[in-house]
Order: sequence, then structure tokens, then C-alpha cells
Amino acid sequence: MGINIQSDISLKKYNTFGITEVASHFIEITEPTQLLSAYEAGIFEKDFLTLGSGSNILFTQPYAGYIIKINIKGITAKPHQNDIFITAAGGEIWNELVWFCVNNNYSGLENMALIPGTVGASPVQNIGAYGTELMDIFYSCIAFDTLEGVFRIFYNEDCKFSYRDSIFKSEQKGRYIITEVTYKLNSSPSINTSYGAISAELKKRNISDPTIKDIAEVVSFIRVEKLPDPSTVAMPEAFLKTQLFH
Repeated sequence: MGINIQSDISLKKYNTFGITEVASHFIEITEPTQLLSAYEAGIFEKDFLTLGSGSNILFTQPYAGYIIKINIKGITAKPHQNDIFITAAGGEIWNELVWFCVNNNYSGLENMALIPGTVGASPVQNIGAYGTELMDIFYSCIAFDTLEGVFRIFYNEDCKFSYRDSIFKSEQKGRYIITEVTYKLNSSPSINTSYGAISAELKKRNISDPTIKDIAEVVSFIRVEKLPDPSTVAMPEAFLKTQLFH
């Protein structure tokens, strides 16, 4: 599948803060093969920025290069003995994946409910919250090498995970675009209430034997109390652009 290069596209709907800056060139990727087309067209030899949900970026000026918007979708589940291997495309919203797993009683992601961003960003940051880290349930990912124009597979040990860090964020920053991630979850729920705020909120709700759905709901409640969604909080653009977000 080829690529459609759009010009002078507003980025307002592509970033959480709703900033109205413009991208000189914009490419939406809905199939992994389009990355090959972009490579063959020489796009990755120019200035480019890979964009997921736009939750960790603040545009303060027009972007003169190419915005590569990853919008690849799809989630599959493959059982193997007591494990469930969940494979999600890079453009899936992380929280939607969490609730897919919760609703199917696949344990492992519930403590990371409501973390902003996409599946493709999850290994880059080695996301984690409330007693769970991505590296604990990460199995593998497929990533496109923008320097060599090939797809590569990375297993857990290849990613060099550490606290909120990975090979994709440090030594290979900007080189790879993650198109899908596979997580190794458990079909027999293992409840993690080690984080104090979770236990306290469960107690308030008189829940003594929580399900993974209870955990996800409590974590979501705690996150909203502590960190309101910026997309729902009205702040002037002029103010936002003076802040040191990135």
C-alpha cells in the first residue's frame, strides 16, 4: 500500500493539548507496509517525527518536516497453556487495550489502566504504574528500522529495559517505529494490590476480594484524581507554549 503525503495539516486534533500548529508534511500509517513505501520515497532521510496519540508532546511552532502518524489497528489473543499472548498494533490506544484484557479476564495490565498513549509507545518508555511495569509482561515487538528499511523483532532481553527506559529511548532513539507489541499475560488472574493507594481505595469501597476489573476501576479513579486529562482542562495556548513540556 502506498502513502498519501498531505501538506500544511493542522495538528490540533493530533495532540492532547489541542495546539493548533501546522505540519508541513503529514503521513498517516494504517498498514505496516506503508513504512516501506515511506522508506523507498526517502522520507526517513529527512526530518521526521513519529506521532502516536500526541499525549507527550507540546507543539510550540510549526513542524517543518514530516509527521508520521501511526494509526495501525488490531488486537488478537492467542492462548498457550496457562498464558495468553496478546498482540496489539502500534496505533491502538493503550487504555483500550487494557480494557480489552480486563473484559476478557486476561490478567497483567489492569494496574496500568488510564496511562495515556499508544501501544507502540509502551516499550519505548517501559511504562508502569501502581506496582506493575511493562517489562514484567512484555514478550516481543516488531519495529521498522528507518535506517535500513527492514522490520526487526525485539524480545524482552533485546530491549534493555530499565526504569522508564529502553533501547528505543536511549541508544537507538528515533531509529525504530514500533508496529506491534506482544504481551504475555495470565489466564488465571493474579491480583496486585501492593500499592498503598489501591488498598486504601478498595477498603473505602468495601471490596475485600477484588477482581482485575475492580483494580482497573480503582487505578483509573486514582489517576483521574491526581492527574486530570489535559484534553478536558481548558488552558490558553499562549500559557502552554511557555511551559517546558516536550
